Amino acid sequence: MLKKISLLISEYLTAFYSYNSLIKDKNYYLKPVHMVVRRLPDGSTVKYYYYGRYWYSVQKTSRPSRIKWVYRGKSKPDPSLPDPPANPIEGLVVKQFDDYVELVFPSEELFKRIYDKLIQH
Repeated sequence: MLKKISLLISEYLTAFYSYNSLIKDKNYYLKPVHMVVRRLPDGSTVKYYYYGRYWYSVQKTSRPSRIKWVYRGKSKPDPSLPDPPANPIEGLVVKQFDDYVELVFPSEELFKRIYDKLIQH
């Protein structure tokens, strides 16, 4: 299931790459997906994939050739930046625990759109 979701987002990654190239001089970066790994008390892990538009700034650290990514939120941090590309699956949350995958949709409209796309692939 995750591979199919990745295929859906891969169609739009070029727009994100182009956008990030356009804004790199401002030291901002836009990610279309954010992944969080949680360790459970029994030692197993659950991976959460949040699809949206997540803003980061890039800062140099005191160590040479090292950078620090600073989360800036879900809204455009600088109004002078051009409008970012749309993420067609924005709001989708994927929870993965071993072979079990759960999709959490923010709306029925997004569910229908993704379902139709997944059936085509």
